[in-house]
Amino acid sequence: RSIQLSFYDWEGRSEILETVKTCQESISKKRLVSFNYTDKDGAVTDRIVEPYELHFSESSWYLKGFCLHRQGSRTFKLSRIDHITMNERAFHPREDWSEQGHEASYLPQFVTIKAWISPRIKDQIIERYGRKSIEDHGSGLLLATMFVPQNYMGFQLLASFGTHLKVVEPKTYVEDF
Repeated sequence: RSIQLSFYDWEGRSEILETVKTCQESISKKRLVSFNYTDKDGAVTDRIVEPYELHFSESSWYLKGFCLHRQGSRTFKLSRIDHITMNERAFHPREDWSEQGHEASYLPQFVTIKAWISPRIKDQIIERYGRKSIEDHGSGLLLATMFVPQNYMGFQLLASFGTHLKVVEPKTYVEDF
């Protein structure tokens, strides 16, 4: 009772919750799941998966499992899953799942950047990177050192701060951003 978590009640959250419930039930009953999956480029494929684990990272849910279509361990973002159903067909868990599951995890390349930030976003930077990541240079702006993905997710994160953040180093990241 000493901790309370609050989330906005977005329409999409209830849709994801239904997908989470189907995945949970399929995992506990060791039954295959079928769904349409849309990849990041918009291509849609039909998938049949042995579901093993639900994973929540940052603000998104993921299903880790063995994809019969691709014949390998895969991680599926739940917001890209459509028309999920639990099949009648059961599966026997793979003995080597734990090793495969870790190999299939998506780990982007990270880079350390420096950015001038306004005091308005200082708290957000502290929550993610800690107080030691910020240097006060007395000019009203703060210099933040951050470890971010070298991909569109990193760019999206930084862009979400709008004009309150300006990336200054390394130059290659500045150019890509």
